[in-house]
Amino acid sequence: MPKKQSRTWLFFALAALFFFGVTNFILGFIAEKSAAVPDASITAAMFLWLGAGILGLAGACHLKISGRGFSGLRGKNHFILPVISGVTLALGMFLLKSGLAANPLAKGPIVAVSSSNSLVVALLAWVFLREKLSLGQWAGFLIIVAGIGGLSLAGKAINHFDAVAYAVLAMFFFGITNFILKLAGKQGCDSVTTAIVLWLSVGCCGVLAFVWQWLEKSHFPGLPSPVLNWLALLAGFCLALGMLGIKKAVTLGQAGPATAVSGSNAILVSWLDYGLLGHWLPSLKLAGMLAVIAGIATLALAKPVGKR
Repeated sequence: MPKKQSRTWLFFALAALFFFGVTNFILGFIAEKSAAVPDASITAAMFLWLGAGILGLAGACHLKISGRGFSGLRGKNHFILPVISGVTLALGMFLLKSGLAANPLAKGPIVAVSSSNSLVVALLAWVFLREKLSLGQWAGFLIIVAGIGGLSLAGKAINHFDAVAYAVLAMFFFGITNFILKLAGKQGCDSVTTAIVLWLSVGCCGVLAFVWQWLEKSHFPGLPSPVLNWLALLAGFCLALGMLGIKKAVTLGQAGPATAVSGSNAILVSWLDYGLLGHWLPSLKLAGMLAVIAGIATLALAKPVGKR
C-alpha cells in the first residue's frame, strides 16, 4: 500500500475529532445553562438523538433516490451491527451528558475520560481481531492515555468524581460502539451506509425517549431556552458526522490508534471552553493537552506493524 494511502485513516480520525469536539462542547454549554432544570440531561440527550436521526432520514432518502439503497450492507444480517452500535452510542451520549450535568465546568476532563474509549477498542481488537501495534504506535497511544489522565485529574469540583464515574461508563459504551463499527468494516460493510443505519438507530432512541417524556409530562419536552433545543439538535448533526468519520478511520486503519486520535477531542472542547466562555485552563489540564498533541503526532508518524 502506498504511504500516502496508509495515512488516510488519520484524516478521517481528525475529522471525527473536530465534530466530536464541537458536539461535546455544545453539550457542556447546555449543561451549564440548564443546571437548575430537572431532567435537563434526558431532554438534551433526546434532542441530540433526534438530530442524528434527522440526518439519518436525509441519508436514507439519498440512498433511495440514487437507487443505491442499503446495498452497502451486503445482506439483512449486516443491519444488526450498526443498529446495535447506534443504541450503545445513544447510551454513551446520555451518560456523557449526565457527567457534564454533574460538573458543567469540567467539560475538558469529563470529555477526556469518556473519549479514552480507545483503550476499550484496542483491547477488544487485540482479543477478537488479533490487531497488533508497533512500538511507535504503542508509544503514541500511551502518550495520549497519559495526557488524558492528566486532563481527568484537573477537576476539583465537589461532584467531579461522580461526573468521572458517568464518563467512565460512557467510555465503555463508546468503546463498544467503535469496535462494532470496526467489525462492520471487516465484514465489508460500506462506511456511508453503515453510518446512515447507525444514525437512524440513534434517532429511534430519540423518538422513544420523546414519546416517554411526552406521556410522562403530558406536554412537549424542552430545555429552558429554544436556542438550547436547536443547539442540542446541532450537536446531534455533529455527532452523526463524527461517527461517519470514525467509521471510515477504523475501517481504513487500526482501531486503537484511530479511536485514540478522535478521542482526543477534549483538546478542542477545552480550547472552545476557554476561548468562547472564558473558563481558565489549569496548568495540569494544559499539560495533559500538550501530551495528547504529542501522542497524536507520534501516532501519525509511526509505521504500522509489517510496514517498512
